[in-house]
Amino acid sequence: MTSPRRFQATTTLPRIRPQFALWPAMRSVRAPQDAWYLRSGALIPSAAIAMGILAAFGRLDLAGYTMAGSMCALFAHALPYRRRAITLAGFIALLTLGCGVSLAVAAATENMLVRIIVAALLAAIIKVAHDASSVGMPPAVIPIFLVTALGFVPETWSGLALHIALIAGAGAISWLVSMAPALVRRDGPERRAVAVAMRATARVGRNPEDPVARDALAAAITAAHRTLAYTRGEGRAALAAHLVACERILADPSQSHPDRAEENARALVRSRTRIPTPPLTEAEQARIRGARLALEAPRSFAARHRILAAFHPTSPSAPYFWRVLVAALVAALVSWALGGDRPFWAITAASVIVQPNLLLTWRKAPPRALGALVGVWLYALIAPVAQVDLIVAAVLVIVLNTLTEAFIARNYFIAQVFVTPLALLMSQFGGQLSSSELIWERSVDTVVGVVAGVLAAFLIRNGHLRRHAKEAVERLEAATAAAGVADPGADPDPAARGAEADPAPAPADPDAAAHARRAIIAALADLAAAVRTADNEWWTHRVDEARVIAAQNDAYRALAGLG
Repeated sequence: MTSPRRFQATTTLPRIRPQFALWPAMRSVRAPQDAWYLRSGALIPSAAIAMGILAAFGRLDLAGYTMAGSMCALFAHALPYRRRAITLAGFIALLTLGCGVSLAVAAATENMLVRIIVAALLAAIIKVAHDASSVGMPPAVIPIFLVTALGFVPETWSGLALHIALIAGAGAISWLVSMAPALVRRDGPERRAVAVAMRATARVGRNPEDPVARDALAAAITAAHRTLAYTRGEGRAALAAHLVACERILADPSQSHPDRAEENARALVRSRTRIPTPPLTEAEQARIRGARLALEAPRSFAARHRILAAFHPTSPSAPYFWRVLVAALVAALVSWALGGDRPFWAITAASVIVQPNLLLTWRKAPPRALGALVGVWLYALIAPVAQVDLIVAAVLVIVLNTLTEAFIARNYFIAQVFVTPLALLMSQFGGQLSSSELIWERSVDTVVGVVAGVLAAFLIRNGHLRRHAKEAVERLEAATAAAGVADPGADPDPAARGAEADPAPAPADPDAAAHARRAIIAALADLAAAVRTADNEWWTHRVDEARVIAAQNDAYRALAGLG
């Protein structure tokens, strides 16, 4: 086998220049698979139960603490219930720990500088850990806001234990509510994950030459396989069979039937009956039987401990951590210097907009700033109604959260308009503050936080992204070579190979074929994400697109050869 192709010399590749178009940052995107209704549906009973208990004791003034725990019901809805039980419990425990640290600092000292440093550090840790975890939507804005806000509230050592217990207790209620659907339909998350992959095949069928559609299908198949990895029961084989059919379309888009795929996806999600198994060949059935062996193969430390690996100095998230920390610290210090006594809002604004690359950071900045400015005036309209009674304020919080979840994956600007008054209402549970004071302070803190976040993204480049993309290409080439059906070093010119090249015979061992297919599809998904992220980081050398395209084409030929 010839040696793998090498990247072009760095000096021969153009550098990436920043693009600051406003319209892409403000427009809506299609997100038909976003199950926002599940998140909102879990929060409503979680918050209602916790607040009902407080109302029975006449202590609705403590609703701000229980609401922090109730917000945990928004997370981990894409995970199977077996995995959700563990992941959500860990999320609740870590959120409670973060809130406890903030409350302890607030009780221990009134030194604003100490509080700011601790809050900024916690915000950076939460941001990186949340993005590396598997808890899914919504983004890190909620845990960052909850943890950092509690670092600036009046707190005493005598009330510390009660407040932490309220957060943990409400979190336990959230856990029970999030797990309750398992009593009715244990395979709901798995069905939804496979349905996403089935819908992705429809897009490939309608646009066979669209690389974005094929990347999305590879990512959906990989995500569904990760979901099924935690699944037990008789329905797993049928769901895996549907994924094999999706893999067949990834290798040969001409086999797709878009309308039928969308209809089957809807039926799979809505039906409560036994899952029908699609017609498969004997070789494909053998691959399903061997898939479990592939999933049980040894994994790297980064794959087994994604959160810990994100904090490694050579991780692509390392510069990301420093960006968030510097942005949050600078924003809080400027807010404090301008006379603000609750700089957690500036910390939240700075932390939320900072993303792994500059383009994503910029696309968060305008909607965050404009949405927050509109949101504070929406708060001014509803504040008189919320001040009638704390129960009314609690109901408004739930309504605003539902609206936020409905838009967060579609239009960040509109979501920000609703999440801003939600956060301001939550800050009122501990005591009424002047609406005019809140509007002014939050407007200033939002602008300060956004500016600090963008400046941090400019000053701290993420040079690890390009290296991460190079490693992703090498992993895909290695997976393709291991399949034994394509030689990634045979021809460096992707145009010279083309579709007319016949794939080599697939491995005779079904277990080996199953492992090879999973490895190639996972590597394709990782490569698409790594290249997309690296090519959006400013003033770094572009990834060698010729080698990327060549590796992808070899991978598709290998998939076709595997049958």
